[in-house]
Amino acid sequence: MSADREDEITEETILEAVSALRSEEAALSPLGAAILAALHFGIAKDSRTFSRKFDIAHALALREITTLSDDLGLVTVVGRNPRTQRTELALSEQGLHLFSRATET
Repeated sequence: MSADREDEITEETILEAVSALRSEEAALSPLGAAILAALHFGIAKDSRTFSRKFDIAHALALREITTLSDDLGLVTVVGRNPRTQRTELALSEQGLHLFSRATET
């Protein structure tokens, strides 16, 4: 994502997406919805970047990623650094579909 596009994404945009995602999927936590929004908007493609940008403990992000990938099937783990536990993510087809449904106007 270009720096210009990232500058266009506001806190309000993220919060609206989180709210819409949670309205569409009751099992989704606020943190899980924020991870999905960050992936969708290109703000963070891995767990460490998400943790740093959203000021969340990395362990909490990793726990939520496990729920999003294993339990809900909304993200796909693309890679993982065994030393740092940095986990690279992508929205799964199910995650893309959820985001599409949640943000329809």
